Amino acid sequence: MDLFFSFVLQAAGYFITSYFLYSIFGRRLKVGYIFLIIVFLSNLYPYLMGGSQLETRLLILGIVYDVGPAFFAFLIFSSVTGGIPVIKIKRQRKIKGISTRIQTKNFSLTNAVLALSLSVIAGSTSFVVFEGITRFVILLFSVIGLLFGLFLLMDVMKIKQERVIVFVGRAKEKFYVYDIPPKARYVEITDFFTNENYILDRIGEVTLNDETKKQDKDYLYWIATSDKVKMEPPLFEINHLLYQDDLDQFEKYHLKHVWYDVLKTGKLEKVKEKLIK
Repeated sequence: MDLFFSFVLQAAGYFITSYFLYSIFGRRLKVGYIFLIIVFLSNLYPYLMGGSQLETRLLILGIVYDVGPAFFAFLIFSSVTGGIPVIKIKRQRKIKGISTRIQTKNFSLTNAVLALSLSVIAGSTSFVVFEGITRFVILLFSVIGLLFGLFLLMDVMKIKQERVIVFVGRAKEKFYVYDIPPKARYVEITDFFTNENYILDRIGEVTLNDETKKQDKDYLYWIATSDKVKMEPPLFEINHLLYQDDLDQFEKYHLKHVWYDVLKTGKLEKVKEKLIK
């Protein structure tokens, strides 16, 4: 039973740490994978060097309980981030390597609660079940997970509203909006657009910070065509966007995130921008 708890808690710790790194480095999958690969190889190395001196049974058990948690964390991380969809059955669509799926505020809130809960459970259990270096390692991952959960929770609580904005036209002349349901964890293109005659490119995200530091988030898509595309509910046409003068900075096959402060005058001040992909 001790080995089982150790396996589960270490896997949870590795996953929480990899997801934390993935989040703070701008959702770069490579950062999370590099961390997990390093952990995997460092745990496997002693068995590669001295495994021949062990009995086959002990070698297998050692690899399962020492190397297995890193591999299991790799599977969970891949499933959650969509990098290598090995667990989920329904695969998300991708265009030119850019995911078209939106992970919403509710999804991040669930992850924050999960990280906090697992961290508290792992830290508490380590005092009862484990001793020595094992207790120290699990406590370390628990603290990292707790910090990550708090960081993610504070970030999520800033968000007031989430929308999908669809531009239509070679010069993005038409604007359409889809208000993301508060309880949605994911948003797929098929949730708001089902016309298979046109390709909908995901081109960016915009975060609007008001005076109280609360945020509105827009996820931007573009149908770059001169055709008159018939748009149906739940998409509705709008006539104005605060940042419509800056739309040229969003291009096809790139995913850019831009942050603005909304001033008292109603005008925008660009805070920063990041090319995600």
